[in-house]
Amino acid sequence: MTDALPEPAISPTDSPSDAQWQAFSDGLTAFLSAEQIIADLPRRVALGTDASCYTQTPRLVVTVPHVAAMRALLTLAHRHGIAVTFRAAGTSLSGQAISDSVLVMLTRDWTASEILEDGNYIRLQPGIIGAHANRMLAPYQRKIGPDPASINTCKVGGIAANNASGMCCGIAHNSYHTLTHMHLLLADGSEVNTADPDSVKWFREQQAPLLDQLSALAAEVHADTVLAERIRHLYRLKNTMGYGINALLDFDDPLDMLTHLMIGSEGTLGFIADITYRTLPVPTARQSGLFLFPSARHACECIPALAALNVDAVELMDTRALHSVTDLLLPFYALPIPDGAVALLVDVSADNSAALATRLETVTQQLAGEDSMTPMQPFTADPVVIEQLWQIRKGLFPAVGANRPGGTTVIIEDVAFPLGQLADGLDSLRASFVKHGYADAIIFGHALDGNVHFVFSQRFDTPEAIARYDNFMRDIVRLVTVQFDGTLKAEHGTGRNMAPFLRDQWGDAGVAVMQQIKSLIDPAGILNPGVIINPHGDAHLAHLKSLPTVDAEVDKCIECGFCEPQCPSRHYTLTPRQRIALRRRQQDVTLPERTEIDTAFAHLGIDSCAATGMCATTCPVGIDTGKWVTTLRARNASHPLLAKAALASWPALSAVLRGGLTVSHALGKRFGEARFTKISKHLHTTSGKRFPVWYPSLPAGAKTAVPRTPPLQDKMVYVPACPNRVFGAPANRPALQEVIARLCQKADIEIITPANANTLCCGQSMLSKGYPHHAHTQQRSWQQAIAHTSEHGRWPVVTDASPCAALSSAGDNPISTIELSEYLLSHVVPRLSITPLEEPVLLHVTCASTKLDNGQALRTLARVCSRQVVEADDIACCGFAGDKGLFEPGLNASALASLKRYVPVQCTWGISNSRGCEIGLSEHSGVTFQHVAYLLDAVSQPLSQVTKP
Repeated sequence: MTDALPEPAISPTDSPSDAQWQAFSDGLTAFLSAEQIIADLPRRVALGTDASCYTQTPRLVVTVPHVAAMRALLTLAHRHGIAVTFRAAGTSLSGQAISDSVLVMLTRDWTASEILEDGNYIRLQPGIIGAHANRMLAPYQRKIGPDPASINTCKVGGIAANNASGMCCGIAHNSYHTLTHMHLLLADGSEVNTADPDSVKWFREQQAPLLDQLSALAAEVHADTVLAERIRHLYRLKNTMGYGINALLDFDDPLDMLTHLMIGSEGTLGFIADITYRTLPVPTARQSGLFLFPSARHACECIPALAALNVDAVELMDTRALHSVTDLLLPFYALPIPDGAVALLVDVSADNSAALATRLETVTQQLAGEDSMTPMQPFTADPVVIEQLWQIRKGLFPAVGANRPGGTTVIIEDVAFPLGQLADGLDSLRASFVKHGYADAIIFGHALDGNVHFVFSQRFDTPEAIARYDNFMRDIVRLVTVQFDGTLKAEHGTGRNMAPFLRDQWGDAGVAVMQQIKSLIDPAGILNPGVIINPHGDAHLAHLKSLPTVDAEVDKCIECGFCEPQCPSRHYTLTPRQRIALRRRQQDVTLPERTEIDTAFAHLGIDSCAATGMCATTCPVGIDTGKWVTTLRARNASHPLLAKAALASWPALSAVLRGGLTVSHALGKRFGEARFTKISKHLHTTSGKRFPVWYPSLPAGAKTAVPRTPPLQDKMVYVPACPNRVFGAPANRPALQEVIARLCQKADIEIITPANANTLCCGQSMLSKGYPHHAHTQQRSWQQAIAHTSEHGRWPVVTDASPCAALSSAGDNPISTIELSEYLLSHVVPRLSITPLEEPVLLHVTCASTKLDNGQALRTLARVCSRQVVEADDIACCGFAGDKGLFEPGLNASALASLKRYVPVQCTWGISNSRGCEIGLSEHSGVTFQHVAYLLDAVSQPLSQVTKP
């Protein structure tokens, strides 16, 4: 072996001069807009957070929209010696996505994809969420190989850069082994796209010295038989510790070596602009079962046999892990979990039911041979039960996060033991927990690979707490590397927390090879310095993140980022994670900075939040940041007298709003839509956002006629929601109340309405503006009216806006209010003859429908009415949020920026179930959105009018 090269020119402690920074900053303006260069402290603090236990504040955040801009950025950074760190979703757990220099974030433009060879391959840009890639492949019965637990949030760029694997991925199907092509950019801006022969030819000519040096390095590794065998051993295990130097043994072509070295390099060697994966078939038959063993040793003894039978997954959960999710276990096992017991969740699949039955018979026989085993849930094909079983496994990490003491950080580490030593490894881990006082630590993991995660809570607020963590980590390093010759990082990447222990894992020879790789590919050391290659032996103790208590509503947040794909403001201001992180960091800054953050938080954290609570639907600990924001609004509410006056004169206020809409609609026609929109925007800005923005999709005011139907035996109570009493119908359409009346007449259902229907409100508007007391008054009036009119629940109560139905059904209200699309599906559709449309319709499932029933009723009704229903895959919330679309129009525009690309050819129908949402959707799609009731009315007729054969 050659001697190790010196550390890269820029080490983690180097700082470019002010002149270098100024030249770099000036150069950015040549290819990035002012909006893409983020220099203000509040956003740098908020955007700088990731899911790890580390934190840094970047000096600059830039959002890069395309390859040409990324190339220019790297060239500029290389020229001036400015360190850059790439960020995809920021779900990484080991500190590899933070920076105190330049944090490079992807815009939503990095989501191009191409399905190749009938789904056998897929080309993906790095901004695509992993689960979205699988949804694109679903019609082909294929999927990508990596399946990390964060697949609904993490992006392809992070999956590849960290070589993320997951529960069923194992080793064979990770990014390294399913990579076929890559478009990559090196630190100096040079690039190669291996799918393009011309690009490859150019790169081989221009980068011949680099490729030759990689070949020479590979030859040295081959010649060092001790190191070569060390590499083979560690990569027979699950391993993401250090660079993937197995590429030097696995490939002969240095370009193949280079692309495979990029996998798992954590952004320290280059930028992956796109990647082409070989995809995997999705089995058509699957069963899962949960089995309890009296000890880890009993459980581990059967794992090699299960591996030999090629089961898809075996997830191990120790006693403390099972205790942490007792509520999720109750449907399957209500007895106390004995101390020391371990459960195995086993997943088996096949291409068809017959093949699965054969495999299951063998697997079941193997498990039945374990006399001490107790089936908590025998193998089942029920998809609902399977999902419940996997929720037990997925709920473990959140359980520790949710129950940790205030002010502590949740830490998750992952190691891998040789499979034959897994039981001994688990015993040693537990002994280490006891030795260092981590009583809450739990163990779970992917047993087929000997890969286990351990999770515990940790304080970083005293030197003693930090020393305890340090001693524990060093103990773990010795245990894994010396006692068991396992791997310190099985699938979470090296990051900052394991970089100091690279030599413990790889020895001098392995580290020397990695240092040479870094110096060859990134000689200036500008790419993510301090990650993987780090000369500081205590780097894992630097930049530790504290999670101070700020509010009971959000203190459970572990800053994982799982909320972010649901958030409509994620491309506008901040996400829920970032709002919480900014609030926490406020406690750690000096007074002038605190004032700056406080001022900015009013807009970034409060005013620009839609407060719809969609974040709670994917938050692993169930935090509703929207609820928290409405609480902050209530604390800051400055117009209680106005709110009280509005409450007292609600019908008059509604009439004023209707009149204003009608007048503005007329003015828009008189002045011209574009001109009047411009005027309204000017008034909006100069009034400090007190004047609403007008745009063409805003209708005239509604007519308040109460729907009438003849007296009939079947009845329903209909309460028109405020939005449909204020906003008029879409152009050339009847009022929604008329459509509902017509549908009920077709179905022989009588509509009855409360006598004071036009004065009722569910309270959503008051609640979202921070007046919960006034909202409660409105809710009480609503409940009193529907109780009387429905004869205390004898007749179903229906309202025509999903947010109002969701709020009125929440809590302990004695009478629930049914959302209109749900009522139409269950009560009206069975009484109609329906001829579905052949043309496509564009559907938006509102936040409220998602929270009510995951959008099931609305989606089912849409599919009853049309044979082609299209949804925008990346829009969970439209951001109109009551009147936010009028007073914070940027939120609505940002949330729906991608909507137009989903509009099918010849689409004339846009459908949803909330009038405000429909207005914003119409404005940003070019398609008129209306309530799904309009579509049902258009495709239906009474059964009595159908000619019988």
